[in-house]
Amino acid sequence: MQQGKWRVLLVEDSTLTAEQLCEMIQSLRPEINCVTVATEQDALSAIGNSPPHIVVLDLLLKQGSGFNVLRKVSSVTPKPLVIVLTNYALPQYREYALLTGADYFLDKAVSIEALPTILESFLRSADQSAGPRLATD
Repeated sequence: MQQGKWRVLLVEDSTLTAEQLCEMIQSLRPEINCVTVATEQDALSAIGNSPPHIVVLDLLLKQGSGFNVLRKVSSVTPKPLVIVLTNYALPQYREYALLTGADYFLDKAVSIEALPTILESFLRSADQSAGPRLATD
């Protein structure tokens, strides 16, 4: 696995969606390393092994819950940017996700096109400050 300056963890249980999203994310900058996982357990392991700078998170996974991943990633210091990207954009899910630590809550069917803009804005802002926010680099 190629190491990039920016670590993005994509938690998505649809293989096709994960491939398309990772391709889109990596097209933003050559220094992005996009790692995809499909289960809660794999996401928790990835967060523990190499904390990401950015997490793109589906909430309803075939194995486990994105909410459990959200709780874990929200306790990482420094906290990564967390973008929930789900087909289940219910108001109660949105409220809980934002209260639990999500920075953004996007509906896959309606607002997925906002993802590149959010990511690029975050990366540009971080580049202007001190680069990646994690001390493990």
